[in-house]
Amino acid sequence: MFSLFLASVVLFTIYVKEGDSGPLHTVQLGAAEILRPARTAVANVAHPFKSAEGVISGALERGNQKQALKKTRRKNKELSAEVSQLQQQNNRLRKLLKGSRTGYKYAPLAQVISPVGGQFTNRIMIDVGSKDGVKPDQPVIVGNNTLVGRTAQVSSNTAEVILVTDQSFAAGVRIVPKSKYNQSTGEVSGETSSGEGLLKSNYQGYLGVEYIDQSARVKQGDYVVTSGRAGKFSLLFPPGLFVGTVDSVSSQDIDQYKKIVVSPAAHPEDLQEVRVIEHW
Repeated sequence: MFSLFLASVVLFTIYVKEGDSGPLHTVQLGAAEILRPARTAVANVAHPFKSAEGVISGALERGNQKQALKKTRRKNKELSAEVSQLQQQNNRLRKLLKGSRTGYKYAPLAQVISPVGGQFTNRIMIDVGSKDGVKPDQPVIVGNNTLVGRTAQVSSNTAEVILVTDQSFAAGVRIVPKSKYNQSTGEVSGETSSGEGLLKSNYQGYLGVEYIDQSARVKQGDYVVTSGRAGKFSLLFPPGLFVGTVDSVSSQDIDQYKKIVVSPAAHPEDLQEVRVIEHW
C-alpha cells in the first residue's frame, strides 16, 4: 500500500515539473483521444433519457397545474351555487315580509320541518309553537297574503299545519275576476263577486269550490279568495286571502251547483317558510 502511495507522489511531482510537452502529459492527451468516442457514445445514449426525463417532468407539472385549475373551478362553482341559494332565500324572505297587513299580528317566520301524515293527508310541521303565540285554527300564509292552511295540533316549539289540499280542510271563499283583486293587499275593488261557496278537497283529491249556484258567472282564471264572513257570521279566516285560481268550470242541468276545480296558489312541495296570523 505504501509503495503505491510513494509511486503516486513521484508521478504527480514529475507531472507538475515536466510542463505541457512532457511524456506524462502526452500520455494523458493520448488517453483522452482514445476515450473520446466512448464518451461521445455514452453521451448520445444518455441524451434521449435526459430528454424523456424533461418531457415527463413537464407533463407532470402540466398535469398538476390542470388538477389545481380543476379544483379551483370546482370550488368556484360551489361558491357560486351557495351564493345563488342565499340570494333565492333572501328573495323569498323579502316577499314574505311584503305580505304583512296593517293591523295583523304575525308569529315569527317559521321554517317547514317536515311533511306529516299518510297518503290521504297534506300536512306539514313548522318550527313555531305556543311559546311564539301560535294556537290551533290560525291561518298560515306565504308570500303576498296567500293562504296555505291552518294550524292544528300545537306544542311548545312546533305546530302541525293542515294544508288547503287536505281533505279535512275547509274555508269560506268567494270567486272574483282577476282584474278586480289586488293580490298584494288582498282588497277586492267594488262588490264584484261571481259567487260564494266552500273550498274543499273531495275524495278524488280535487280541490274545488262547492255550492256555487248555476247562475253564477264563473270562468277559468278567476281568483278564489277567502270571504271572511257568511252573512252576519265571521269565519275562521280573514277576508281577501288568496287561495288559488279557477282551473275548470262545468255544469249539468241535473245539478244544482256548478262543478269548479281550483288550482292552489301554493303547493306543499314548494313550501319552505310560512307565517302564522295570530290576530286580525
